Amino acid sequence: MSSPFFKKYSIKTQIILALIFTPLNFFVGYLCNNVWKLPFFMDMIFVYAASFFGIPCGILVGILHGILNAIVVQHNIMHVLYSICCITGTFFTWLFVTRYKDFSWFRIIILIFVSTVVISFEGSLIYSIFFANNGGSNENTTILFLTYTLILQNLGLQMSAFLARLPVNLFDKAIAVFGGYGCFVGVKLLLNRFFSKDKD
Repeated sequence: MSSPFFKKYSIKTQIILALIFTPLNFFVGYLCNNVWKLPFFMDMIFVYAASFFGIPCGILVGILHGILNAIVVQHNIMHVLYSICCITGTFFTWLFVTRYKDFSWFRIIILIFVSTVVISFEGSLIYSIFFANNGGSNENTTILFLTYTLILQNLGLQMSAFLARLPVNLFDKAIAVFGGYGCFVGVKLLLNRFFSKDKD
C-alpha cells in the first residue's frame, strides 16, 4: 500500500519548519511590498508552504509573521489582526487539500478561489473597522486606489474594500498557493532524504 502524499509530521518538526519559514515569509513580503512596491500582498507563500506540513506549522508562521510585520514594518501592534487571514489560509489548506491522502490539482484550485473570497472579506472587515480612519496607511497603493474609486460609486467602505481586494487576492493567493506547494515539495524531499539517512 502506497504511503499518503500528505504525511503527518511531528510537532517538533513543524515548529522547526515554522521558525525557518517565518523569516522567509517576512522577507518576501517586505521585499515585494516595501522595496519593489508590487500590487500584491505576497505575505502568505510560506504560510501555505507551512500549512502543507500541518495546521500547527501554518498557524505558527501566520502569527509570528503578523507580529514581525506589526512591530518592524507597521509600528502598530493592531496589525497582528491580519494574522487571522493567515490562519484562515491554513485551515482551508487542511479542509480542501491535506486531509486527503492523495494529491489533486482540482482541490488546489478550490483552495485558491475560496481563500481569495474569504480572506478578501476578512481583510476588508479588519481594514474597515480598525484602519480606515488612518487614511489607508497600511494598504498598498493598488488596493487603496481601487477602494476609493469604488467608494466614489457609493458602494460603501467595506464593500469597496472587499471588491478592491478580490482581483488582487486572486493573483496573490494563486502565487502563494502554487509557490507554497512548490516549496513544500522541495522541503519534503529534503526531509525524506534526511530521515532515510537517519534510519541507515
